[in-house]
Amino acid sequence: MRLEIKNFPNQILEFDFYIDSMEDIDLKDRVHVIGTAVNNNGKVEISGKYSTKVKTQCVRCLKEIEIELSNDFMGTFLDESEYVQYSKSLNAECEINQNEIYDEIKDGVIDLEGLIREYIILDMPPYPQCEPVCEDDSEIEKHSDNGIDPRWQQLLQIKN
Repeated sequence: MRLEIKNFPNQILEFDFYIDSMEDIDLKDRVHVIGTAVNNNGKVEISGKYSTKVKTQCVRCLKEIEIELSNDFMGTFLDESEYVQYSKSLNAECEINQNEIYDEIKDGVIDLEGLIREYIILDMPPYPQCEPVCEDDSEIEKHSDNGIDPRWQQLLQIKN
């Protein structure tokens, strides 16, 4: 969904919509997004909540699994002129507070799908696994080795 800033100057806009597909994310279910956007003279603050189900692969057994994701999101956007001033004010090395991170409003439009996509990617577990354990451990057992590599066996005999 795209928000056009000129449609709600100095107002609060509530939104409730669904996203059917996203780039690089295999959705099992549509993404449900609920939130508000507040326009304060060129500075737009967006906050809300999303929920969806994502298909991914278990890192242990390689089966397709489904992960339910739900979280809050927020973002602050500046119009073109204010964003240029903001980017010029940043030094090469400076500490940035969470409340000082801004995105640019391009051509008077905010891309909410891009913001939600970033939050989904960050909320996905780095090593997704079957819960509580994998049903089929054959793939794991095939690559596990309980013994000692025969090339190292000679070193163990020297040690003893």
